[in-house]
Amino acid sequence: MNTDYYALLEAWPTSSKDDIKKNYFRLAKLYHPDVAGDKPEVRERFKQINEAFSTLDDPEKRHQYNESLRKSKQGSRDAQSLQENDQRTAILAFQQAKEAMRDGFYDKAVLLLKSAIKYNSSNPTYQSWYGFCLAMTNKNLHEARDACRMAIQSEFYNADYHANLGFVYFKAGLKAQSIKHFREALKWDSKNSIANKFLDRVDRGRGKPVGPIDRMISAAKHIFTSKSS
Repeated sequence: MNTDYYALLEAWPTSSKDDIKKNYFRLAKLYHPDVAGDKPEVRERFKQINEAFSTLDDPEKRHQYNESLRKSKQGSRDAQSLQENDQRTAILAFQQAKEAMRDGFYDKAVLLLKSAIKYNSSNPTYQSWYGFCLAMTNKNLHEARDACRMAIQSEFYNADYHANLGFVYFKAGLKAQSIKHFREALKWDSKNSIANKFLDRVDRGRGKPVGPIDRMISAAKHIFTSKSS
């Protein structure tokens, strides 16, 4: 409902019928085209005032109007409550995903991060670490790349996001792209653990897409042990 009849008549839902009638006559006189000028906006306001009075002066119509207002407000509250629940669910899934990553259970982390994204697809952190975990499991590297790219589009200045995309390229054996994003990560955070570890390996010619998984897990554990969120 776009038009607030009570506001048009400068009244409240608790206003008496007499008060609404008094306001109507006062406003109708004030906005009558013969008084306020025969302009489109004046005619429209005068028309709305008459519509409002026609509804609020009739007990049955006023009751139906009040019910529509109540349902509209209830719907807004329900939508807000649903959104808040989704946010809480996404946060919980991400917290559990971080625990799974710390323990080296990347398949589990992938599922949890996918759930977090389902409930809050606009959070770039979920997208970036989802891509990282996919790369850790050597699965769907194209999807991992796209998720990491999406995160960077939201926050191009985030060192972790560049490092995670660099890691995806590292796992895919794309040396030039991985170096580019590792270096970009270090521009924003010279102490970024993933960028420092894997850029050194790539630069020295030791960056292999099938490198020892235990070293990669060690780097990831270090990050999620040192970061609180």
